[in-house]
Amino acid sequence: MSAKSYKNLKEVREGLGYRHLETVARQARISAERLRAIEDEGAAPSVYEVGELSRIYGIDADILADEPITLAPGDGVEVLTLRQEFRDVSDIVRTRIVAAANAARDLGSLRKLMGRGDVRNELAAQRPKLKPPVKSDVPHVQGTKLASEFRAKLKLGNEPIPSIRDLILDQFPAITLLYADLTDEGPAGLSFVDPLRGPAIVLNLVGKNQNSLVRRFSLAHELGHMLVDWKGEPLAVISGYLTDYGLAIEQRANSFAVRLLCPRSRFDKIAQKLPSRDALEEIGKFGLPYPAARLYARYTSGKDLAPAPPLDWSVSNDSRWWDAERHLGVDEFPLEGVPPERRTAVAEAAARAYSQGRIGRDRFADLLGTTPVADVEVVLDFFGLDAPARQVA
Repeated sequence: MSAKSYKNLKEVREGLGYRHLETVARQARISAERLRAIEDEGAAPSVYEVGELSRIYGIDADILADEPITLAPGDGVEVLTLRQEFRDVSDIVRTRIVAAANAARDLGSLRKLMGRGDVRNELAAQRPKLKPPVKSDVPHVQGTKLASEFRAKLKLGNEPIPSIRDLILDQFPAITLLYADLTDEGPAGLSFVDPLRGPAIVLNLVGKNQNSLVRRFSLAHELGHMLVDWKGEPLAVISGYLTDYGLAIEQRANSFAVRLLCPRSRFDKIAQKLPSRDALEEIGKFGLPYPAARLYARYTSGKDLAPAPPLDWSVSNDSRWWDAERHLGVDEFPLEGVPPERRTAVAEAAARAYSQGRIGRDRFADLLGTTPVADVEVVLDFFGLDAPARQVA
């Protein structure tokens, strides 16, 4: 893949789809007049301004400081700019997506610092060898077949999967799970696989994902992208909950998730009785949200089921899966002000690097998304790590 180049900072902003200069200026803590002078009048940005724009654009400050501005080959930010769903979201949602991508990028840098090799190679070794989708099959059939084969390869049988979160963490340790506030109107999840970020799934903490059944489905959906849609080239996918963004790959991932959660031998019998209360209780035992089953029925038969199950069923089944799919480490994190996408894997990797004297305290704070005056040592305690024997300048 050839690297993407921009002539100047204005081209970068427009290339990333930011509609309003004022939004970028506000998020970057630069006045709109100053940013306009930089973009239109050739004013030289300060080191601080380049750093802030780097954060908003998801491009290293060293790269932004040069003209032309050339992205690293295979950078997932470049892949994002090619996706219509990224260009369709609001500027605020776009900044949240980029912030999550930045966290994954920083984690990739920490892994390299700690001597870990290309994590994409680890994922390639961990993924079961599934048959490529048959091109003549419609997407939902492709997803159905892939989920059945995946269940068989991992010997999951026909019983409910106790936790999709734990399935990913245990079977695919190369995949990093991150959690971010992508806003109520933002996507359900993101998937990245590129040289800078490695394999990373980012799940939206708010919106429909606050329901643990939906969160479970979203995790299964993103896992489908990792298993099927990554073919060696950089991958960046934005997934809306039960939307057909990306058409074929989203329909396939939706169907994969449905069939992963509830195998064919069980689902087909249950589906014939939907939306009866007995059928709703049956899919609830598998942790499958009813709207997902409803969409799948539309894919397979064109049948439009009733739009929602009874409220009491939804609430009771949600509680069964709360602990199973909970976002571990986010709510318990000891330091306020740290963005959620940096509270788990990024924080732990940064804490280890700081504890071992590989990075200084200021860099540790920067990786946490806070300032050096914050009590970053509590993060060492949180992960059971010692303070560094010596401070790195």
